[in-house]
Order: sequence, then C-alpha cells, then structure tokens
Amino acid sequence: MRKFFNRRNVLLILVAIVVLPLLAAVSWLESAPLRGRWAAHSDLAHGDYKVLGYGLPPAGVREYRKLLQERYGIEYRQVAFCTVGPYTRAYVDAYDAVSAVAIEATFGSDIFKKSWEEADRQFREKHKVDIQNVSHSE
Repeated sequence: MRKFFNRRNVLLILVAIVVLPLLAAVSWLESAPLRGRWAAHSDLAHGDYKVLGYGLPPAGVREYRKLLQERYGIEYRQVAFCTVGPYTRAYVDAYDAVSAVAIEATFGSDIFKKSWEEADRQFREKHKVDIQNVSHSE
C-alpha cells in the first residue's frame, strides 16, 4: 500500500479530482448546440413539435402559444426571460433550427409568420382600449 501512495500518484489523484470535473463542466456547456439539435431530433422522432423561446416575450405571446397549440399541436416553450446566457442561447437556437425546418415542412413555410400576425391581431383586438389609453396618455 505504501508504494501506491507515492508522491506522483497522490499528485495525479489530486489533479484528477480537480481537473476532471472542470473538463466535464466545460464539455457540457460547449456541447449546448449539439445537445439542442439532438433534443429536437428526439422530440420530432416522437411526434412532438416544439418551438423554444428566450428573452422578454413580446405582447401577444400568449395568443401565439395558444394558436400554435390548438391549431397545429405545436408547443411553444419560453425557456429563459430577460437574462439569457450564451449556452442557453446556443441550445435554443440549435433546437429551433432543427424543429423549425420540420414544422415548416409539415405545415407550410409561412406558418410562424401567419400565426404571429394572427396572434398579434387577436391581442390588439382584445386590448384595444388599453392600447388607446396608453397612446393618449403620452
């Protein structure tokens, strides 16, 4: 046992204890785009259509989410709000790049634009009085 705990082996064990978790963490973060693409392919293979979003959601996002879900069976999921890290952004962008292609191939290339325009129109009609009050108060 004494031969195993020589200076070199102890140093190697300490380096492994410190360095390996750091390498694992960095690898996990750097693999965000790869994991995003993989997750999208996995969801699509199971028939789950999803779109991920980040950042401050614009007015009308509730109507947009509801319209996508009810009309097309597409889930809109907000994964981050105002503060978005680069790895979250990379994951979401990679996920959406894969899922958007499949969704557009299934439902049409202008599905997101038309759905957003309709959701925005619904929002404006629902909140017409509120919007007018804001514009008059300025």
